[in-house]
Formats: sequence, C-alpha cells, structure tokens
Amino acid sequence: MSISPPPSWVPGSQTSGFSLACLPYGVGAPDGGDPRLLVAIGDHALDLAALAEAGLLGPGIPASGPWRAASLLPLIEAGADIHRTLRARLRQILAEGAAERTLIEPHLHPLGSLDMSVPLSPPDFADFYASYHHAIRSAAAMRREPVEDAPSNWKAMPLGYHARSGTVTGPNADIRRPNGQYRSAGTVVTGASRALDFELEIGIILSRASALGERVAAEAFEQHAFGLTLLNDWSARDLQRWESVPLGPFAAKSFATQIGPWVIPIEALLPYGHKTETQATAADYLRHEGKWTFDIELEVHLQSAEMRRRGIAPVRITKSNLAHMYWDPAQLLAHLTVNGASTRAGDLIGTGTISGPEPSSAACLLELTEAGQPHIALPDGTQRGWLEDGDEVTLSGGVRRDGTAILSFGQLSGRVAAAHPFPLPIVPILPRG
Repeated sequence: MSISPPPSWVPGSQTSGFSLACLPYGVGAPDGGDPRLLVAIGDHALDLAALAEAGLLGPGIPASGPWRAASLLPLIEAGADIHRTLRARLRQILAEGAAERTLIEPHLHPLGSLDMSVPLSPPDFADFYASYHHAIRSAAAMRREPVEDAPSNWKAMPLGYHARSGTVTGPNADIRRPNGQYRSAGTVVTGASRALDFELEIGIILSRASALGERVAAEAFEQHAFGLTLLNDWSARDLQRWESVPLGPFAAKSFATQIGPWVIPIEALLPYGHKTETQATAADYLRHEGKWTFDIELEVHLQSAEMRRRGIAPVRITKSNLAHMYWDPAQLLAHLTVNGASTRAGDLIGTGTISGPEPSSAACLLELTEAGQPHIALPDGTQRGWLEDGDEVTLSGGVRRDGTAILSFGQLSGRVAAAHPFPLPIVPILPRG
C-alpha cells in the first residue's frame, strides 16, 4: 500500500522523512541560544518556545507549558490530551496553504544550524535481547562454536537486564573507550577494552507511570508509549565475555548508551505496524491483537579518522529492519511489568540489537565480524574487526514507501575516544571548608 504524507509548505518536507506525517520532537539550541523543544519538518525545525511566546500554539495548549525545557520529559508528563492537541495544531499550521504561514516562518531554523542535545534523561532504562537472529549469531560468536537454537527460556519470554540511565547520552557524543577486566592469553587483565562494538537498536520512550505492584497489559501499549527513537547500546565484548558467566553484562555495557536526536510519536507510526508470530503463541500475558512492530528500515555507517582526514564519506556496513524482531515493543513492556515493577513517564526501553536473517543484516560487529575477525574493509585501506579510536558510527532509520522517505529518525552519531590511562590517577579529597 502506498501512503503519501500530506503536503506541507516547508521545503524538503516531502522528501526528507521529516514530513507532516512524522513531526518528531527533539531538544536543540537554535542559533547558539538555549536548548528548547523543537519539531522537525522538512529541512528545518520549528521552535515551540518561540511559537508559545508568539501565542501561536492555539486553543487548548497553555503558553506557559514545557516549551523552554531542555528535555522532552515535561512535555511527556503533560499527558495524552496535550500531545494530541499539539500534534493536530502543528499539522494545521504547517500544511500547504495554511493561513498562519507568514507568522510561522520566522520560527523555523535550518537543521544544519542546530546543536542537538539528548532529548531526555530517562528516569529508568531496561534493555532487552529481542532479536532471534542476534541471539543465535551473537551466542555462536561469543562461544566460537555453532549454536542451533535459542535457549528455551529465550523463546518463552523477552529476556533483558537493568541498564544504567545515568550514562544515557545524545547525538554527536564522544564515546570513551571503557576500562575493565577481560581475559587475554589465559590471564585476567585490567585495562582498556580491545573489543569495542556498537548495537543498532530502537528505544521506546514511555508516556506515563504505572503503579508498583500492578502490571501493564500488552493491549495497553499505545496508552503507555510516547514514541520511538534510535538507540546505540555501546558494548565492550571482551569485558562482556569475561563477566557474563554465570550472570550477565555489567561494566561491558553500562559505560555509554546513546539515544537519537528525534523522537517519533507513536501516533505517526500507527500506519506502519505489523503483527508478530509470537502474539498468538506466547504466554497469555504476552498475547495481544495490536500491530506493534514496525516496518522501520535501519542502517549503520562507519567512518575512520583517516577517512575523515581524506574527505572519504562514511560507508554503510549493515542494513536491517525493526520488523525482524521476535518480541515486539508491547511484549517488552508487558514482561517488564509482569512482576509488578512500576514505570515512570520518560522511562526508556531498548529493543536489543535488531539483526535480520541475512548476515548482511547483522546489527553489531560481534556478528558482522564473527567476534572480531577483520572482515570489514574500509576505503582508507584498513580493516575492522572491532572499533578503533577515532572511528565514528552513525545510525539512521525511518519508513520509506515507493522509494520516498515518509518518516525519519535523523542520524545518531558517536565517535570513539581513547580510554583514560589505567590505573586512573588518585584525586585527593580536599577538606571541607
């Protein structure tokens, strides 16, 4: 089915993915000013704070709302009625032929002029492991032997772990190579990771709290989801391999997670939903009738420091799709709360690495290089098994129809910085006063 976005008067809105059907929210500083709430449209972003000050948000939307906040969290907490009213108003004033065009135009900023920030600091963060293809290939790579099938508990429920919300950062960040423990030649070593990896994921941002002791039904996902964004859960595979038996990853993943600059509201994604096979076969609390996995195309590009120096463009190293997931976002939320664990507005859920069935759709280096073999040839003449200092990883994604971008998450880039020397210098504690 061909779905065309409604036309907008803003240049680029029909081809960039930042269409009138998308209208993603972000936080950025226009023209060197203070960060505030923005909405991407075409080649520009609309300044919601300026719109509010000019009295252009329309009836039902308070001008004294969360528009100058350097976070999406106050907007999320404003509730579903405000979200719907605001989105309807934006579609009205940005539509082709809108009477308000001359009043709105001064509040648009070119995307290239914006300093984008992390959209919010999530109160809590749980990361899942919901791709069957990733579960099989990553286990085989870590064990260095064939794996025929996922464990029985993996197929019975979405597996995940508590992640660290305090190390969630945003786009264009320097990612410091972590120090930690790993094994080398039969010896336990403490030092900089030598097996740094990315993970191509989608982040689900929740819109409301649930009470402690109560579970959220999978059928209620739409009422609890604010939107989706890109997510890169950086991983140190040598640390992970050593610390994950018998428990799970800790220092290997807690050092940095990036979320994208733009959050697409769940309403915009509704026309692109799909069902999964597990909806009919899973445990009762995981079954539902919704279409909560989405046809979202995802890519990862890599550029070395030498490529940047020589002006060589980043190269694509993988392409996947959220529709490959075994467990969908509604099931992740249902399992997160099945034991009565509570949620808060702005909480973040990671899907886990989104790998597809083909080797070319593997969504991390652990799979792409079979645990660090130098399989990826770069145009600067070097090869990659794991990431090197100076490498820049860029995630992108969205919905396309008939070759045209309909929805876009923009780009999420992170550049590897050298590890701090180990052991770290001891910082003296000064006496109080």
